[in-house]
Amino acid sequence: MAVDEFAIHKGHRYATCVMDLETGFILWAGLGRSMADFEHFFKSIDLSLLSRLKAVAMDMNAFFNRLFQKYCPKVPIVYDRYHMQAQFGRDVMGAVRLEEAQKHRQEAEALKKYTKETNNPELQKMAREKSHEERKLYTELKKSRWILLKKDDHLNERQKTHLLDILSEHRDLAICYAMKQEMTRLFTLTDYEEALAGWTKWIQAGLAAHALYPINTGKPEGFNNKIKVLKRIGYGYRNMDYFFTLIRFHSLPKNYSSPKFP
Repeated sequence: MAVDEFAIHKGHRYATCVMDLETGFILWAGLGRSMADFEHFFKSIDLSLLSRLKAVAMDMNAFFNRLFQKYCPKVPIVYDRYHMQAQFGRDVMGAVRLEEAQKHRQEAEALKKYTKETNNPELQKMAREKSHEERKLYTELKKSRWILLKKDDHLNERQKTHLLDILSEHRDLAICYAMKQEMTRLFTLTDYEEALAGWTKWIQAGLAAHALYPINTGKPEGFNNKIKVLKRIGYGYRNMDYFFTLIRFHSLPKNYSSPKFP
């Protein structure tokens, strides 16, 4: 099973859907994405229907995990790999990269200011050269986002050399890059004990569930494109119950009988 959210209107209005990953059928869809909104899913069904649930995939941006821990405490939660990697790249590596770049910019400005304060021609020349170098490093770091995020085997020789230069000059960024590489390796593990030990060292043991249940939220996210088409065709819907029923109808697989979900 997977849980995901999708936009229904401009202005950050969202809905939530639950998908059976084996069949692609939308088991439930409801307005909102808060914990109170999603709790309607558990209150509207017979919880015994979830007794055969092996695992549930979700991203880490919502409160879905708390409700599954409340209503299905024995069901492993698998945090979506690609959300995790994208979030780490954006919120951690991206932040550190910009912080390091900012240091170079500030140093370049300080050196430029120094050239105006000193009357020593030799020191002025050295400060200008160093300022130019710091400005160049600032520009390179600002443009290095994709080099840091790409897989090693997707980099050409010039990019690999550039990456090594960046990492050798920026310790914090090198640590973040090593963590990104380790995250990628951990997500390939299929041995639970090994994954548990690895994730414990990296962040927290709960992420090791991916080794036993390599599921993700990609399928419901792909179905979001169909939801967008339904919205465009209908030019919006005033009756949200009808809209959610329509979503479930279009998710029905061929030759599949719907379970007894409301």
